Amino acid sequence: MPDLSAYAWWLGLAAALCAGLSKSGFGPFGLLTIIFMAEVVPALESTGVVLPLLIFADLMAVRSYHEHASWKTLRALLPATLVGIITGWWLMPHIPTEFFGHTLGWIILTLIGIIILQRSRPQLLPVITSHPLLGLACGWIAGITTMIANAAGPITAFYFLSQRHTKMVMVGTGAWFYFSINAAKLPFSYQLGLLTPQSILLDLFLLPAVGIGFWIGSAFLKKISQNLFEWILIVMAFGASLRMILKS
Repeated sequence: MPDLSAYAWWLGLAAALCAGLSKSGFGPFGLLTIIFMAEVVPALESTGVVLPLLIFADLMAVRSYHEHASWKTLRALLPATLVGIITGWWLMPHIPTEFFGHTLGWIILTLIGIIILQRSRPQLLPVITSHPLLGLACGWIAGITTMIANAAGPITAFYFLSQRHTKMVMVGTGAWFYFSINAAKLPFSYQLGLLTPQSILLDLFLLPAVGIGFWIGSAFLKKISQNLFEWILIVMAFGASLRMILKS
């Protein structure tokens, strides 16, 4: 068993629980996974611990929601995301995590502002939200952020909301999207020394909490309206972006 304090175990279990919640439809919970796990092990090493937890949750999400996926959206995002993963892999040894977190926080705040503007004045932004370059830009940024910090949730939440997908299409598309990119990150994470026997052992102890989080989130998803679901994503992404800015 990994040698952790009781407090660290509670944080690790909370991180795993949030990983499950994030894959059940509430993507911004994934940022809480990152925040909690960075308190258990050093920030860089925590990305190696988090990745297998996310892939386990991705598999549950694909099994539960695969039929709701929008393949058009996946085609718009995935190629640029893979380029972003390679970009993030190249950048990772060269940039301070603090600088990246601060910048990402401001990017997310800007995207949230665009979403709120779109909801309140839908006639103002159709050119932006329907432009094919939006998918390329969001995919590329998502690839960089997921490689460096496993933190692409707010970016994809923005893109899904901008396309006015239903909550089930968001969840189904996100399931396939994140399973694909997280699996693609495995060799890069291994090359960077982030996947180790110790990190995998810790993951094995935390996997049950991932399953519990996914079950809780799936049950809650069925009970809420589309409008409430969208506002939950917006508020959570807003809070996560502020946390990134203030911590950096």
